[in-house]
Amino acid sequence: MPERQKRVTLKDVADYCGLSRSLVAFIISNSGYRNSTPENRRKVAEAVKALNYRPNTAARELRARKSSTIGVAMPMSGTGIYGNMALELQREIKKRGFTSLFSFWGGDDSQELHAQTLQTFFERSISGVISWDASPCFREEKIPAVVYGYRNEFYDYVILDEEQMIIRALAHLKKFGHRRIGMISVRPRKMRLNERWAGFHAEMHRHGLLSEIAFVEEAGWDADTVSGGAAAAASLLRKGLNGATALLALNDNMALGAIQVFQENKIRIPEQLSVIGIGNDSRVTELCRPALTTMALDNRRLGQLAMRALLDVMRHPKAGGNAVTLLPMTLCEGESVCDGPF
Repeated sequence: MPERQKRVTLKDVADYCGLSRSLVAFIISNSGYRNSTPENRRKVAEAVKALNYRPNTAARELRARKSSTIGVAMPMSGTGIYGNMALELQREIKKRGFTSLFSFWGGDDSQELHAQTLQTFFERSISGVISWDASPCFREEKIPAVVYGYRNEFYDYVILDEEQMIIRALAHLKKFGHRRIGMISVRPRKMRLNERWAGFHAEMHRHGLLSEIAFVEEAGWDADTVSGGAAAAASLLRKGLNGATALLALNDNMALGAIQVFQENKIRIPEQLSVIGIGNDSRVTELCRPALTTMALDNRRLGQLAMRALLDVMRHPKAGGNAVTLLPMTLCEGESVCDGPF
């Protein structure tokens, strides 16, 4: 009896090309991913032909018999604004009668860990995914998915009201007399950061305010951390604050790192420089002296809306990328903002 031929998988195609599994899935599904260069598309086409790859429809049919598990994928550095939502999501998933499977990735091996996250979800035949990453693999594998944190064209998503968040934060600083305001951030390569960056610029321009910007140059998941905030603050100090009397940080982690560097350089917070964070991360705000003024997210509400959106997708599959939920953020006043020069 002839030996049964091993089915060629998406991973086999990715290994043959030397590309990531996610990128190969994007290209095969013709989703127009920005990194699908002509050269990458050629590599994938050659691999598909050489390996005689066919989508695993049998596996998809098997997955129709879903488990009662919901997968949650998020980066560890992630945490920032969204890290606190993990516990709330776990509670919400349990309340809806499902078990949860959390997978985190980050650090130097984040790409490999991310791939392992996806593979774990596929192997467990999960019922659905709530993810920080809009991987095309969920579509290719016919797994219902909802993305949190940023807009995308492939899946329904739950996002913050970035515009109102920036408006409220800057209005608070303006109320205290600040007219030259800086922002510390990772360089806005991703859509979610571009929106925040654009909102900051637009609002500063609308009020005739002057801005000073400091970016953390390093890429990767770890740039928006305490050390990233410290690096951004050091960058600002090297080039000079240029009269900036207040700073808005991308998140509380970066605010804490920046405050530590400013204080080490004998800059008094808030007497000489006011600082606002984003996220109301208790793990960070408890360490911050003076107490950090920050924009707070309702993590319970975020978990509820993400789970509700996923259940809707599971019951009524659709194209995705259409449902937009804007979550407001509220200002939590600490002691890191005071009167600026009038």
